[in-house]
Amino acid sequence: MKFPRKLAATALGIAAFFLCLLLLVVLANTYLIQSDTVAALTMREMQSRDDIELAFVGSSIVRDHFNVQLISEQTGMNAFNATVPCASLPASIAITKELYRTNSPEWTVLVVEPYTFQTPREDTEAEYKLMPFLTDWRNKLEYYLRLCDEDGYYIDRLFIFREFGAKSFSDVAKTIGLRHWPKETYARLKKTMDPAVSYEGGGFLRYTTDERADKLVRESVFREYTGYYYELFDKSKAELLEYKALCEANGSKLLILLSPNLTAHALAEPGFLEYGESLMRFCRDNGIPCYNFIYAKPEFMPRLDSYYFDLYHMVGEGADILSDAFCRFFAMFTAGEDVSGLFYENTAAYLDSIDFITNAWITQYKPGSKWNLAWDQDEATVTAAAQTHDVFMADGNRGAQVTPEYRFVLLEEDGSETLLQDYSTNTLYLCEPGALDGRTIRLYARPQGQTDADPQWFELTVGKESTLIDRDKSRIM
Repeated sequence: MKFPRKLAATALGIAAFFLCLLLLVVLANTYLIQSDTVAALTMREMQSRDDIELAFVGSSIVRDHFNVQLISEQTGMNAFNATVPCASLPASIAITKELYRTNSPEWTVLVVEPYTFQTPREDTEAEYKLMPFLTDWRNKLEYYLRLCDEDGYYIDRLFIFREFGAKSFSDVAKTIGLRHWPKETYARLKKTMDPAVSYEGGGFLRYTTDERADKLVRESVFREYTGYYYELFDKSKAELLEYKALCEANGSKLLILLSPNLTAHALAEPGFLEYGESLMRFCRDNGIPCYNFIYAKPEFMPRLDSYYFDLYHMVGEGADILSDAFCRFFAMFTAGEDVSGLFYENTAAYLDSIDFITNAWITQYKPGSKWNLAWDQDEATVTAAAQTHDVFMADGNRGAQVTPEYRFVLLEEDGSETLLQDYSTNTLYLCEPGALDGRTIRLYARPQGQTDADPQWFELTVGKESTLIDRDKSRIM
């Protein structure tokens, strides 16, 4: 009889150990972790309200681009942005479940972008910013298991405080304050925060910076070639159907929007437009209203490229324009009017509408390199030329009907330019091997026939290692 008692005591001891370990992990992931100030303010405000009638759900593209004060005024409905940065479909499902605990919105607007569907896996950044604020244990567990089911990182995601843990006592104080006294903590923190950003309430973050994304676009948004067919993953389809069922079960009408983005992305990113087309097809087949604001006609909503301060987020003026356009669209849509005329019919029509070059670049041809051939280059011609010359190729992102003209110049040390090859549709510049090593070439690009157009430009220092910006790392979703 003694052996079973010892065995039972051992089992109880092991169970108690793991229970204490679990409680410590939960405590660490709640209070010993870095906090996103705006995410904390958003979640706490959402949990304290019960009057939300129109909810926008998604990542920071929702947080930064939907002015809920303007939308509430124009629609007559209490609007709210239920968001955390980097949120993909798993986080959107968890946020919406949390939203429905205290609110019963008439409309739930799920805002996505093509990046949402590049992978079913969700970034760990979304997890550490959202998980501490989920109040329902079942929702918390389902979210955790959903994330781990895709990447298998059960331990890493459970002990996420190891990667995103607080770095100082002030970090811990900030986390505790934002969790229990969010408004007071934000008032104290705001004095030390970037004055270009301001939390306006309702989950809306307004940017008032003069910075623009021109340099980022010029240095990092090139065209990539993969040969891959971009279709929604089966898991993405299953989660979209789950989201539809979640809204229906809570008496909320679902509307899906594809958020606008930089035209340069639409022309350069692999699968950017294709994923949007795939989503539209899936939604049509499953009775989900879905509209692509990337295809908005300029008479409905002007292109917003000039309002982006980085590759993915707009300043407040851009958010106002998008929000106003949404209100006009929403009024027509909810009144049962035909809104199809507000958007280009398909990808071809959208590409035909772009009559400019967003950006251009030069690459030195090196067989087997990442940027091997430009858009319209014949490989045999380029390879043959490279046998006796250094070959420099011009390329650019542009509309489907645009024929680019390129001008190559050599930048001198005093800033003056020496013409190498004047404007023409010739995309190649050839020179003697090594003649330009260490020198800087500048490329100008303009649409053929638009001699008065401001040209796009790009500089390449021959022989210098590429310093291209990693687009994924520059993203603050």
